[in-house]
Amino acid sequence: MLDKLFGKKQPTQSISTGNITAINSKLNQENVGRDSTTDLSGSMATQQQGLTGNDVIALLEQLRGAIESSSLTADQKEELQDYLKAAKREAGKESPDKELIGKNLKNVGETMKNLKETTEAGKSLWQTGAEVFKAIAPWVGVATAFFGV
Repeated sequence: MLDKLFGKKQPTQSISTGNITAINSKLNQENVGRDSTTDLSGSMATQQQGLTGNDVIALLEQLRGAIESSSLTADQKEELQDYLKAAKREAGKESPDKELIGKNLKNVGETMKNLKETTEAGKSLWQTGAEVFKAIAPWVGVATAFFGV
């Protein structure tokens, strides 16, 4: 599912620094100079294009599977699954409350971040969670930092 989403056309990015303009290119600090500033802009609508409630449910199901197959304790899994289940249920509605989905996923993210810092199982689970959060964040209408990514 993530491959499907990330395989889609990326938003156009335009970078202008002094007399240098690059469209859909990557510039790093070495290319543009140490003291320059760079303004990156992309279209959020383009990032959200094609992402539906069903896509979100599929991504959350992927995360659920990763949680279930992890070596976390039963209590840790249950806590994550409780928040995830509420987010999935809301995403499946005709007019989902994206704020509610975001709040539930924020709880998942915070719990996973704590587990990442305290358990080996949490570290690998965090990688999957971060990918899912990055894909879902524009749909929910928040920055990825909202989820702790």
